[in-house]
Amino acid sequence: MKTAITKKLTKFTGVILTLLILTSPVFAYRPDPDNAALLYYQAYISYEKADDTMEEMVADLSKGNIEPNERIKKYIESCRTAIDLATAATEIPNCNWGLKYSDGISLQLSHVAQTRKLVFLIAAEARIIAAEGDYRGAINRCLTVHTMGKHVGDDTPISFLVSTSIDKMVASHIQDILADMPEDLETLTWLKAKLAEVPFKTPSLRVAMRSEKEFFSSEMQVDKRDKLLALCSGSGDGGDLEKMAIKRLTEGDEAFFAKNRDYYIKHMNYFDEILESSKPYNDVYSRLKQWSEKPDKEITENSAATLTTFLLPAFGNIYSIDIRTKTICNAVRTAVEIYIIKAKTGKLPDTLPIGLPGDLFSGKDFKYEKTANGFTLRCQGKDLLKNETHQYEFKVKK
Repeated sequence: MKTAITKKLTKFTGVILTLLILTSPVFAYRPDPDNAALLYYQAYISYEKADDTMEEMVADLSKGNIEPNERIKKYIESCRTAIDLATAATEIPNCNWGLKYSDGISLQLSHVAQTRKLVFLIAAEARIIAAEGDYRGAINRCLTVHTMGKHVGDDTPISFLVSTSIDKMVASHIQDILADMPEDLETLTWLKAKLAEVPFKTPSLRVAMRSEKEFFSSEMQVDKRDKLLALCSGSGDGGDLEKMAIKRLTEGDEAFFAKNRDYYIKHMNYFDEILESSKPYNDVYSRLKQWSEKPDKEITENSAATLTTFLLPAFGNIYSIDIRTKTICNAVRTAVEIYIIKAKTGKLPDTLPIGLPGDLFSGKDFKYEKTANGFTLRCQGKDLLKNETHQYEFKVKK
């Protein structure tokens, strides 16, 4: 009996193997993940962790502060599996990080820091690829990083700011590649098309703000007192204002928390209205800044302003950072058009063509000026947070 069963199993196994061999590989494999986060998480654990010195070198190279060297090249090559996984992840539109939102203000965002490290790694490789003369390959790496920034998302102001900083890095990197790249109309036309694509949802400050409102308003409860005390006691220098807030929190009853919750929601709703208004940068920034400072001025006389004073992010500052990043991205798009004209005609245009992306600080076109080394695009409006007017220099390879 045992022998008969063994023969049957052997025959069955043979049939299965034959079917697998004859069947197309498309049907032999299970489908790949349809969630980019699953590939990112695999990438985090698959690359060789760098020591502090190497981590600093990779970050410096990614920012263009140092030139590639053999030690960095060897390390980056050892991270090939992680780079390939991250690249594959950027080809998947959906990215759900599986965050435990029920934790509220204790929500863990460990993926943000891990993604940032991976971004530096891939951006550094882009610098190496560009140094070797493969400019399209380097730009492709930049676009991979750009999508990673979009995947970081806008679940919180922190993730939104990280996403914004990644976009700024990509724009600066492409700016450097354009300066070094020999005149190549085909690559420039390809880059223009790539920069015009918006295949993934762009992180939004309004979405981040609404998430913040949801998190904090739901936590402004008597039974969450300890969490809120920890946040308030760690947000200042232990001065009189902080001591007053801690005393109020410690003694506060349900009515105290309800009033604080209502005050906070009203504030956050007004922020949303300001951003929705589509007013000029100066107006929006000034109103956000004024409304951000309001709780600080009212807290002494109005206990309902207590939690808002300590928990409200500086949305005026975040808004300025967002506008700054979008403006440098616009400058790069405009510059690509100018490089294309140069490639077609053999010379830079005397004036800026109409209809190009502009300066979001003023809502106007950039001021264009030819220079000895190329051209500059200057904003017509001032960045009120930094109190300066930004200018972007683009070099043209001789």
